[in-house]
Amino acid sequence: MDIYEANSIAWDEEVRRRNFWSRQVSDSSIDKAKEGRPDVWITPFRMVPQDWLDPIRGKKVLNLCGGGGQQTPVLAAYGCDVTTVDNSASQIEQDKLALEKHGLKAKLIKENVLDIAFSDHSFDYVVMPQALNFIDDIMGLYRLVRRLIADGGHFMFGIANPILYAFDDMVQERRLRIKYTIPFADTVSLSRKELERRLAKKDTVEFSHTLESILGGLVESGFVMDGFYTDECGSELTDSFVHDSHLAIRAKAI
Repeated sequence: MDIYEANSIAWDEEVRRRNFWSRQVSDSSIDKAKEGRPDVWITPFRMVPQDWLDPIRGKKVLNLCGGGGQQTPVLAAYGCDVTTVDNSASQIEQDKLALEKHGLKAKLIKENVLDIAFSDHSFDYVVMPQALNFIDDIMGLYRLVRRLIADGGHFMFGIANPILYAFDDMVQERRLRIKYTIPFADTVSLSRKELERRLAKKDTVEFSHTLESILGGLVESGFVMDGFYTDECGSELTDSFVHDSHLAIRAKAI
């Protein structure tokens, strides 16, 4: 199966479903960004700290998998030279509409992120909001980002704690039951019929990765982590058990 085509279709559907990551930011968020106080999310609930964002104002920023009318217009209003690459045409359209509404500019590209062909060291910073779980080749993504980012620049991204993928999501709202081993992958962990049902419903194809690949892979690819925080998942039951449901990481290119 073509994982990236499946997720392109899925995220087009998520826009129709009004997914959190597909809702255009408010006018007040744009105003705050212009005043130097941008609201940027790379995990579901906690905003990126201001000291992570202070250095990127006026810089060249690559927003990977960040369509949806959120990060792109906010970063553009903050004064960044923004290029956004997203696999979903509908997510890109959300960005286009938000930019037009607020009179802002950014480069928008609909493409599989692993296929982008920018020159080496084209960007000062790379921002990737909570999308690594939709990419099977995490090392390929890390190597790509390291090639594109200038020495001393930063890569900041969010990713789900792998433990979340161990639970049976069919009963997760009522009770937590361990069902899967980690690393989880829809393409391997599910039966053929289960995967076919997910695709028929236009659900995303996801991968848990492991802490070793998430953190060790960063180091191996030429980064050093210099910022970290965690976030909840929004489910009272899950958050009572896993206090660090989502991980936000800032890594410096060395």
